[in-house]
Amino acid sequence: MPLPSRSPGSGGPEPTRTRALAALLGATRARVLLRIAALHAATTNDLVQELAVSAATVSHHTGVLRHSALITTERSGVSVRHALTPLGESLLGAHGVPAGRPPPGGSV
Repeated sequence: MPLPSRSPGSGGPEPTRTRALAALLGATRARVLLRIAALHAATTNDLVQELAVSAATVSHHTGVLRHSALITTERSGVSVRHALTPLGESLLGAHGVPAGRPPPGGSV
């Protein structure tokens, strides 16, 4: 998983903090959480396209994040939208990743 780099003054997460988040959650799960934060809310389809993983992989990881109270999931017809909970925002904030701010270069 390429980790976001931080350039001076970029306001993005420090690589060490992002690695700590990946160590805590797992690399793919951390990427899913970070993309949901960067997109403010994301559909399963958004995450499949953004992360280049299968829908089954996204569903598995969003399920774990939901059961851990880090995200919420709402279904609207065939669309499923995921958003951070206050706990998810706090976790990212503790790792130097302000919710809603994409990492520099837009990659996670």
